[in-house]
Amino acid sequence: MASNILGNLANASKALTAHRFGVTTAGNNMANVNNPDYARQRVVIGEDGVVQTMAGPQGTGIEIQGFEHMRDKVLDRELLRESSLNASLSAQQAAMSKAESNLGQEISRSGDSPFIDGATADDGGIGGIAETINNFFNAFHSLSANPGSDAEKESLLQKADILVEKLNVTSERFSDLHDDLALQVRTDVGSANQMLEEIARLNAEISRAESSKAGQALALRDQRQGVLEDLSKIMQIKTEEIPNSAGQIRVYVPTVGGESPTLDLVERGRFKEVDFDDSGAAPIFTVGDDKVQIEIKSGRVQGALAARDGAIADYRRGLDGLANELVTQINGLYNTGVAPATTNFFADTGDAAELTAAGIKLASGLDASTLRTTNDPDQNLGDNSLVLAIAELDQKKIAGLGNRDFASFYRSTVTDLGENVAKVDARLQDEEIVFKNLKAQREAVSGVNLDEEMTDMMKYQRAFEATGKLIRAIDEMLDVIVNRLV
Repeated sequence: MASNILGNLANASKALTAHRFGVTTAGNNMANVNNPDYARQRVVIGEDGVVQTMAGPQGTGIEIQGFEHMRDKVLDRELLRESSLNASLSAQQAAMSKAESNLGQEISRSGDSPFIDGATADDGGIGGIAETINNFFNAFHSLSANPGSDAEKESLLQKADILVEKLNVTSERFSDLHDDLALQVRTDVGSANQMLEEIARLNAEISRAESSKAGQALALRDQRQGVLEDLSKIMQIKTEEIPNSAGQIRVYVPTVGGESPTLDLVERGRFKEVDFDDSGAAPIFTVGDDKVQIEIKSGRVQGALAARDGAIADYRRGLDGLANELVTQINGLYNTGVAPATTNFFADTGDAAELTAAGIKLASGLDASTLRTTNDPDQNLGDNSLVLAIAELDQKKIAGLGNRDFASFYRSTVTDLGENVAKVDARLQDEEIVFKNLKAQREAVSGVNLDEEMTDMMKYQRAFEATGKLIRAIDEMLDVIVNRLV
């Protein structure tokens, strides 16, 4: 701009505009103070250069150069990774907590030593499986002391009914939990696909908005970062800005046994959906029509499946193993001999389902009148040889239970579950510290500080007022030149 009074007026006008944008930018920051996806912005004000005048070099005034996004790309990438890990551990903890509540008895981890408290009551005062097993074998001991008592037989059958029901109900609860976790994963995968589509859409919008000047679609970039962080809570992802693409990114994940080590889920304005197949021995995630298998290393999806197919599946196998040995061992003693000693205590028709916790049940027709205390053909009322042999099973080391008795095996099974719960809790506590520190670091860079923004607003407001006074002064000078110097 020429160095004259009109040039000075034009420079002042540009300064007025620059300071106005400074005020509105500070106000926009304060308006978004509670927006978790927002990163504060700064107006970039600069001078275009200088011109040579008779009095020497003179500035051409200031104007808006653009807007600066207060984001640290390294912190954003680290937060994506830690969000995935934190969400994975949180999902595992939630699944384990549901598993604990399904046990029907407490797991105490006081002193960092997981064990079960068999005396904890639920279901109207009926204890957990540990206590129910003890009561079941104690009833055989009581009947062996008084083999002719119908009352003791009724008590034994009642304890057997309670044990069968407890095994059935617990197995059903864990089966429902398995299905619930699978449904949760399918729901999360569906949400992830919607987010992938949204990221691709935002990529395209950012490209259009930044076609003339890179890095200026700040609101769209904030939205995209927010969606990326939500997606990372579902599944671990990595991102990379595509060179010369006007701000577009690619989102990729590792593959399993493919030709390429990674696969793009989002590339510019295109995206691919993730499919979840849970019909096989292990869950599989594939992408695209060619069904490229991908690996999901963390996030809620991985956490839910890790809990379901890990500690929870181990407990279910242990529960089925316990039921199997109960049927096998007790029937092996109860039906040994000749008629009438050829019937079973537990149902065993050759159906494998009857050897599981879900399928175990008492033999049809078993009641106080048919319950035997001996396998001797004479069936002497005082003969307790059979019930005594069954009662002594409570101390027998059984190969199918890892050379442990029934009570010890179940305590070990529940203790393993408790140890896994304690391990996840400890890892989550450590991870939350790291995650909290990272968020605090990013907040220091990108977060809105009301005091700082208010200071900036006052600074730009004062500059605006001062520039206004300069314009009035120039206007008065022009008035003198045009209207009075005649």
